[in-house]
Amino acid sequence: MDLRSATPVGTVRAFADAWNRLDFDEIAGLLHPDIHYHNVPLTPLSGKADVEAYLRSAGPFESCRWTLLEIAATDDRVLTERVDEMVVRGTRVVLPVMGVFVIRDGLISEWRDYFDLASYRAQWPQEAPQ
Repeated sequence: MDLRSATPVGTVRAFADAWNRLDFDEIAGLLHPDIHYHNVPLTPLSGKADVEAYLRSAGPFESCRWTLLEIAATDDRVLTERVDEMVVRGTRVVLPVMGVFVIRDGLISEWRDYFDLASYRAQWPQEAPQ
């Protein structure tokens, strides 16, 4: 199935929908082979294999919901204001995010998310003592 959308906004909406279903095959299918991904407080990643491996290992999420509050585009650039909600080991994590996507050939070639890392870490469930 070709996951590419006719518009950059459509590609980003399809990406958000795939996250909402935790469909990692579709998520990976929307990534350009030369993707550059940066959770801005963390170290950037380049290349589809590295980005896909990171995304599949993040979590594991019991559920995920990207709520798009605003979406805007100029040419191949799409900006999203959103709230990402995840459930990890029974704990709800809610994170306001500003995302920047660049679409090339109908796929995401650049993806940057800006968020408060301290808030994210404070909400993340702690490991059980051993």
